[in-house]
Amino acid sequence: MKGKTQQAATNKASENREKMKTKYLIFLSPLLAFSLLFAGCDDAKFDARSNSVYLADAAQTTVISKNVTLDDQVGLDLNIIVRLARRVDRDVVVGIGINPDYLDDFNEQNATDYKYYPAMTIPEGTTVTIPAGEISASYVMHIDPFDFDTEGKKYCIPVELGEVVEGDVPRTFSQDRFIYVISEPLVISVPIMYGRYGMVNCYPVDEKWGVVVTQWSLEFWCKMSGFQINNQAIFNMVSDGQEVAYIRFGDANSPYNYIQIKSLGGQIDGERDLVADTWYHWAFVYDGTDLTIYRDGQLHTSFTPPAPDGGTVKIDEMQMISSGSYFRDECGLAEVRLWSTAISQTQIQNNMIYAQDATNPNLIAYWPMSEGSGTIFYDKTGNGHDGYAQDNVILRWEDNVRFDR
Repeated sequence: MKGKTQQAATNKASENREKMKTKYLIFLSPLLAFSLLFAGCDDAKFDARSNSVYLADAAQTTVISKNVTLDDQVGLDLNIIVRLARRVDRDVVVGIGINPDYLDDFNEQNATDYKYYPAMTIPEGTTVTIPAGEISASYVMHIDPFDFDTEGKKYCIPVELGEVVEGDVPRTFSQDRFIYVISEPLVISVPIMYGRYGMVNCYPVDEKWGVVVTQWSLEFWCKMSGFQINNQAIFNMVSDGQEVAYIRFGDANSPYNYIQIKSLGGQIDGERDLVADTWYHWAFVYDGTDLTIYRDGQLHTSFTPPAPDGGTVKIDEMQMISSGSYFRDECGLAEVRLWSTAISQTQIQNNMIYAQDATNPNLIAYWPMSEGSGTIFYDKTGNGHDGYAQDNVILRWEDNVRFDR
């Protein structure tokens, strides 16, 4: 009897729940119908309200400019893609052109010094048509090889979308401009050196440089023929006997195929994975606290050396290929740049395969080391830190070296 009573109570509760569901469905149905009607209308208008036309490169939110490489023989066909957010059933025609007026603001905001080269133009009145049903179309701009020495300066094309001529689709104003940086890759001669009987002294050597900084960076390309012994030192940057940067391949324990820096009483080693006869780009960046090593534009390792007295670092002299009898392998060096600032990873990546503008005020010294003959490596900044190779240091010159392949 007790079981039947419980079952009846359960059935009654279930019946009440079903009635409550029906009651609430009846109460909510007008609101639900209105919401569905509104959503349907919104969807019908979605194409017109949410669509837009923009430059595809500008839509990458982490990218504000793009390096494009100019072949020194054939030039470059620059493919500028204009894109829709959504396909439409009609042609969309939008103007495209060059607007150098916003370049000054761009340079100021992004710590760049790009130049506008008037010979690179898009004819006035040029349009791009995205056909009905398509998502994008391209404008191809041919750029001839430079007929002058850029001297490391970066020239650019500041592209901008114009008015939408046909198609009734608005342009996205935050994505209607983009900077294409036109760069010629380095094709240079580099010295192949041997340090057993001498070194490269950077002038002046009979007086102190007296350069005082809170930050510094040193970047360069380097190739070693082997790593047969430790302490093959490629740079020695000194102040009053203190090692600001002593950079070498290998310490006491073999194998020696790794880079090491000693700085301000501290040191750190890189990975033991370097391959002989391979060009590597290195950047050593001291930001006032940490010293970071980048290899080929990527973070390699970092550490925090002891803090310098007074918070500043003094640079009084520099030598290259400087460890004497320990330097038994052949070494190629190129594009050596000494900065008075902590350059960023983006700067490193954007500039490592190109020449540097020697007029940059943050450069302490810049040795392209691309003379092709002689024993002097000229400091292009004009600061007087030319490098003089002692006898028997330069074995030969390797021609037509490029770092973008």
